[in-house]
Amino acid sequence: MQKDLKSKKHLITAMTIETTILDFQLSNTFEQYESHMNAEEQQSMFKEMGVKTFYIGKSIDDPKRATVIFQGPENVLYDIFMNPETKPIVEASGHIYAGTKITRWIS
Repeated sequence: MQKDLKSKKHLITAMTIETTILDFQLSNTFEQYESHMNAEEQQSMFKEMGVKTFYIGKSIDDPKRATVIFQGPENVLYDIFMNPETKPIVEASGHIYAGTKITRWIS
């Protein structure tokens, strides 16, 4: 058991961490989007992927525009977002897929 924990700890420290920032328009209200993102089911899915949501915010100038900052293993969120099969899941939250700006940072 202790050996397994040490192996997992080593794996975690060797993994590249990516911070992914999404800037996008909403088809619903910000409050509806935020509620969807903070729902237990959504947070459980993120946890299984090793992803944390650090920030969910709306634009001061445009209440139909939001920004989300995620952090997790490199490529995880980007690959999910770019997969056409996940588009309906992303859009179910109120996130308008088209026009989304994605910036990615690694450490």
